[in-house]
Amino acid sequence: MQIPNGRHGIPYGARVVLLFVLALSTVVVHLNQDPRLRSAEELVSDLRAGVVTEVVYDRDWPAYGTLTWANGSLSWNEAYYDPPDDVWDPVTTRLVPSEQERVQTAFLARVREAADPSVEIRLSRGPQRFGLAGLFMGSPAYARWWEPFAPVAVAAELVAWLLMLTRRNNRYAGRWAWTWMFLVGGSLLYVLLEPYPLWRGPHEALPARPRLNGTQGFALAVMIFFGLGMISAWTT
Repeated sequence: MQIPNGRHGIPYGARVVLLFVLALSTVVVHLNQDPRLRSAEELVSDLRAGVVTEVVYDRDWPAYGTLTWANGSLSWNEAYYDPPDDVWDPVTTRLVPSEQERVQTAFLARVREAADPSVEIRLSRGPQRFGLAGLFMGSPAYARWWEPFAPVAVAAELVAWLLMLTRRNNRYAGRWAWTWMFLVGGSLLYVLLEPYPLWRGPHEALPARPRLNGTQGFALAVMIFFGLGMISAWTT
């Protein structure tokens, strides 16, 4: 059944697709944004146990950067930052590249020895990207799950922001209220509710209701922020 959109915004089907992408990106970020911190030695143990699917290391690790490994596309670990003393010059305190390379090569040899041939061991493309590349890659959690998803997730978020900033017929909250809530992941809720709940027809008569103002939106955003923090602490 086709639901007309008329003056009520983007077509129903487009909202469903947008909601799906935002929901998926929310799950991916929640599970992959902050890898579990473990010791580098635990990577070797995981490799011997056959539970590692991918290992990614930065060029300057262990002096700088990160060493991460996956037990699955949505289960990542990161080695504690614990650089050995011998990679630094004791007088100048500068990095000694030859020592850093020696330590890294020795550890990676152990990693490759313990790894199954199916495990991908690769050099990171960089801890972060800058400019337009960084903008369109968004959260590093996207690339950890599936890199082609990153620009799709960023585009969905931008579309939601544009809808919120340009639409005048928001029903549940004003623009300032939604702005605060967007900062804590409110784009998903916005696409679900505005300008009418997704489970209701666009021309269905809905009872009038007071809209949240900026102050109320800020208070709600703060509660959501702390609530998400508690959930994250409980699940990690």
